[in-house]
Amino acid sequence: MNTLTSYQYPVRPAGEAELALITRYITDDVSAIRAFLDTYSKKSRHTTRSYEKECYRFLVWLRARRPPAPDLLPEVVTQDINDYLLFLENPRPFDHEYLLSQGWKHQPFRKPLSTESVKHTLTVLFRMFTAMRELRRTKVDPYCMFNPVKMAHEGMGKTAPDEEVEEALSEREWLAVQQAVESLPRESDRDLKHYHRARWITQLLYRAYLRREEAAMLTMGSFEPSPHGWDIKLVGKGGKKANIVATSKLMDELRIYRTSLGLSPLPAYKETLPAILAVTGKDKGITPQAIYLICKEIFKMAAALVKDEDDRAAQRLMLASPHWMRHTGVSHTMEAGVDPRYVQAQARHSSLKVTARYDHKRRQAWRNALEAATDKEEPLDQ
Repeated sequence: MNTLTSYQYPVRPAGEAELALITRYITDDVSAIRAFLDTYSKKSRHTTRSYEKECYRFLVWLRARRPPAPDLLPEVVTQDINDYLLFLENPRPFDHEYLLSQGWKHQPFRKPLSTESVKHTLTVLFRMFTAMRELRRTKVDPYCMFNPVKMAHEGMGKTAPDEEVEEALSEREWLAVQQAVESLPRESDRDLKHYHRARWITQLLYRAYLRREEAAMLTMGSFEPSPHGWDIKLVGKGGKKANIVATSKLMDELRIYRTSLGLSPLPAYKETLPAILAVTGKDKGITPQAIYLICKEIFKMAAALVKDEDDRAAQRLMLASPHWMRHTGVSHTMEAGVDPRYVQAQARHSSLKVTARYDHKRRQAWRNALEAATDKEEPLDQ
């Protein structure tokens, strides 16, 4: 097994007690990264940890390629970014002693990154280098003269506004997910807790269009009655507060989940109990990672259910992540003919153009029109 070795210039994303005061001028990479991360201090804990991880592990990779120096980031060029992208496709473990010298206790890269993860990595690095052009190395010189991620970042691109979202389950695939949940064992009290939690998670993500981080942060008190029905108050992506509709079907699922826990059917005002509870531990909530693992297991079971009749559907289910539940809920609602403005508000999309990407009826209508045209053709002579 090939490992990567380098010299020692410790990267230590340390606790606050170990942080040195940042002067008006930035002269080393660690201080530059800290200054960049400080701009995200008001964001959610998930966002700040994600950004911190991407910045520091890029620096660990960079230091493994360069002679030791405290200021390597200003020397990064576009070729380095392209090399990093290749590395992310097939990451190799770093030398253990080198990692310890960098303040890491585990390998920062354990497997190849998915396409979405690579895009996220590039986005973070793009913002980091953009910010470092605003930091001053001297009175006149920026810490980084240019942004080396710019071309690679633009090359990856974002989904075009009118491009359809493919990461949504079909009606058959969504049915298989529900069947997988219903096939979970229910013989013991612990089995029942696992079943009801899995059912609640899939229904919550699907019907409220939630991201797993948002679902993990919810409390029972996040569900509030209004003169028109129940709402959900939450803190979404980027720390934005939102107030969305909790449909009657979703509230029915909440009643089922709460009753299974021995709670009253509906939550009390300002109830602080987590909306999704861990199976072990009284009043203990669940983490976004736990939601991810639970969903992946359900998708795996669903894939096994459809494999014999539809291998492609099985492959898609094996690739699915919790975020697909959000996409699926939005897509199915659009296909049901709900006004896009309401879907946009519920999904908290930035514009109707984003919401329009979830409307798969257009493509089906397009296909039906072409098929109808070919049906009118005269048959070829046999």
